Amino acid sequence: MDGTEGSAGQPGPAERSHRSSVSSVGARAADVLVYLADDTVVPLAVENLPSLSAHELHRAVREVLQLPDIALDVFALWLVSPLLEVQLKPKHQPYKLGRQWPELLLRFTSAPDDDVAMDEPFLQFRRNVFFPKRRELQIHDEEVLRLL
Repeated sequence: MDGTEGSAGQPGPAERSHRSSVSSVGARAADVLVYLADDTVVPLAVENLPSLSAHELHRAVREVLQLPDIALDVFALWLVSPLLEVQLKPKHQPYKLGRQWPELLLRFTSAPDDDVAMDEPFLQFRRNVFFPKRRELQIHDEEVLRLL
């Protein structure tokens, strides 16, 4: 099924604003879905997800996309939802931050409790806000430029 059958006018849980980045496939292995800015999905099979750092996931995305080393500085992993967007530091553990998401929403937004309860972040690989524009203008790699 392509996800459009049986949804006659009613938005379902698979709508863009409600994505999931984690699906368990066993006790130790998990599939992590990382979204690009153009909504392309990069699936990653990872071990020991709860202790995995943003840096380790970032490296895995770079390997899958075959990006040059400059991508380490140009891009960052973000936890994103309709209510909040957070750029992750390399040491952050995305799984743990995802589990703390309701607390982050209560602290950094004024969203109603019902919205907080329904909100679920997804992982996105996109521009690092701290990457200088002057350095961005020096990039010539076509895939990096496309992702920007």
